[in-house]
Amino acid sequence: MKASLLLIYATDVTAFCPSHRGINPINHMPHPRLSRSRLHLTTEDDVIKLVEKAETLWAEAYKARTVANELSEQAQAMGITAEESATDATANLQTSVSLSKISDAQLAQNLSLDLGALVDQAKQAQDKADDIEKMADVALKDSEKALEQHLIDFPENA
Repeated sequence: MKASLLLIYATDVTAFCPSHRGINPINHMPHPRLSRSRLHLTTEDDVIKLVEKAETLWAEAYKARTVANELSEQAQAMGITAEESATDATANLQTSVSLSKISDAQLAQNLSLDLGALVDQAKQAQDKADDIEKMADVALKDSEKALEQHLIDFPENA
């Protein structure tokens, strides 16, 4: 009878005592000495993945910046054409008004509207390139930190 009572007592203590489950009985949080923790070492593969991610983002940023620059150059050329067209149309309309001169003025106006749309596209492409560059910069810093941690975790690779 005493053996079974002792067994029940031992079961009760391990099942219901917070300190045996790794829980601090005061604040019911995991006890730092009794809770399990996972050890994660930064491997060479981890570093390579982060470096490749940074390289991919920098390549995307370069492409986006190239597109933005091309759109900006197109807008600059269209701006010159629109300005010349508007100047000619204004000069022509000051002498006399005809259907062809009104058509020229409308063409100049349409060029100006197209120029506005192209400038907007160039601005959006520039913003996209800026955003990608920021992500690439963060990815590069993450890869540098990972490399530093890898050299701490595996000093023989230094």
